[in-house]
Amino acid sequence: MAPAGLTSTYTPGTGALLEWDAVPGSVGVQLRVDLPSGTVLNRRIIGPERDQFAVPDALLTLGTYVWRVQAACSTIPPFYDATPISAPNTFVVSGPSTCPATVSDVDGNVYSAVEIGSQCWMKENLKVERYLNGDAIPTGLSSAAWQATTDGAFAIYNNVASNKAIYGLLYNWYAVADARGLCPTGWHVPIDGEWTQLTDLFGGQSVAGGQMKTTGTLSAGTGLWLSPNTAATNSSGFSGIPGNFRSSSGDYPFPGLRGDWWSLSESSTNDAWMRRLFYNNGEVAHAEFTKNWGFSVRCLRD
Repeated sequence: MAPAGLTSTYTPGTGALLEWDAVPGSVGVQLRVDLPSGTVLNRRIIGPERDQFAVPDALLTLGTYVWRVQAACSTIPPFYDATPISAPNTFVVSGPSTCPATVSDVDGNVYSAVEIGSQCWMKENLKVERYLNGDAIPTGLSSAAWQATTDGAFAIYNNVASNKAIYGLLYNWYAVADARGLCPTGWHVPIDGEWTQLTDLFGGQSVAGGQMKTTGTLSAGTGLWLSPNTAATNSSGFSGIPGNFRSSSGDYPFPGLRGDWWSLSESSTNDAWMRRLFYNNGEVAHAEFTKNWGFSVRCLRD
């Protein structure tokens, strides 16, 4: 069986601690590490049911490390040939951070921020109700009006005011692209390629989702996602939640199903690109939707 439960913690001045769930009966592991330089390092570690490995800071350079681990069932060749390799996990070694701890919008809402690779992201969904110039963004639209409008608008999930604090607001793409500005000064709605830059840091769209989702489930009272919240570790720090959506016809889903975020990039006259996280897998979907859907927004520092 492939090792599971991979996590990594980088501490400046100390190094990186790589951890995983030990494979019963294993007599060692092999680490495969994609280095920031683009080369690949393979490191064999002998020891029964190993579940961690520490890398001193002196051996690390600035950049992104993507690592996998494979259990060995024998101490003689071919060691690992018959055992599956784990899904990837990622950690970033960075210099002094230029990413602020928080950022405020024009309404005075304060958001935590996180540095991920060379990018600085909001850790929370946007909940501003005015454009950057102070103009109010229309809201309270009926289903028919929501479906028909080509102006910027926002909605609160299920029209319940308290959901703003939990999930942020749901914006149509016309609000995202409005020249008056949705994000705070010095920040912007990410274009499609900037989302790709993020997911590439964590092994690509097929596996990055688990590292971008918050942990816990609604049923256990420990989080916002439906069970089983597959692969969720939030090792990226992105802290993706299921912000829900408002469909192009004005409907809302049941909570915990998925998180959807707009990009600023159009795919056609009527559609734009977005990213989606799911409760039941560790993927990141890259899809195009009509511009009158209501999705969450995360801002990226310029």
